[in-house]
Amino acid sequence: MMAATTPFNQAEILEAVKGFEVSRNRKTGVVTTKNNRVVLKQWRSSNNYEMVNFKDAVAQLLACAGKIFQAEFYDLKIGASFQELKLKGKQVIINGDVFHEMLWLTTSSDGTRMLSVRFGLMRQVCSNGMCITLKGSGFSLKHLVSNNVNEEMKQFFKSLPKVDVTKQVNILKKIGNKEVTVRKVATALVNNGKKGNEKVWQLLVQKLQSSKTDRLGTKEDALITGINVPFKKMTKETLDAKLPAWTVLNCYTEIWRSLDASQIERETGKILEVLN
Repeated sequence: MMAATTPFNQAEILEAVKGFEVSRNRKTGVVTTKNNRVVLKQWRSSNNYEMVNFKDAVAQLLACAGKIFQAEFYDLKIGASFQELKLKGKQVIINGDVFHEMLWLTTSSDGTRMLSVRFGLMRQVCSNGMCITLKGSGFSLKHLVSNNVNEEMKQFFKSLPKVDVTKQVNILKKIGNKEVTVRKVATALVNNGKKGNEKVWQLLVQKLQSSKTDRLGTKEDALITGINVPFKKMTKETLDAKLPAWTVLNCYTEIWRSLDASQIERETGKILEVLN
């Protein structure tokens, strides 16, 4: 996941999306995605599919963005299937890591991803995309006529409050000063060792060993050896050992860095529940 690094320019963004079009043939149901008159993709949709034109969504987002926070940078992606706009606001330092206020729009023109808008604190580095949104500022819907997607999006943008990340900052600062036992984290992720639930725990163990930014240090090498076994084979000593909660949070969210905003938010929420 790349950070938003281009200086914010509303006119520039609107100009960049001006040529984006999504249309559907009423007889055949074929949806055509174009950018600057060049066909990017065609596919056959169901009758219940509701199109969302990225150009219109961007215009609505920009119309409200200035009322809720001050954008400083942006990143725009226009693809044949997937479209995304990130607006990055002021920087917040938490436990030595850099976070930014972020307003993040993702959608697709072929039904492969939901329409999603997230507004909150996001850690934007190459190996981690932690996403902690503000209460009431998350929106995610499948492109279905029954979901009334375009109207729901309009109402959502109208209701966005001015950002205040104080609560989220305090939650993260508390985690930075905590330790958590291997038992607590592993049991929550593995769900008491039930079959089929160990994969996520093993992914976390791998990140604790290999993350370029957040791995455990050499003094924890013995602990790494102890946890790098199947859940049911960990010793009592290993299960009772303590991990820095901040490291667990960062490594866990790193696992999901390639997902979209709503999925990263969901996984961040899961690990925050374990660590709080």
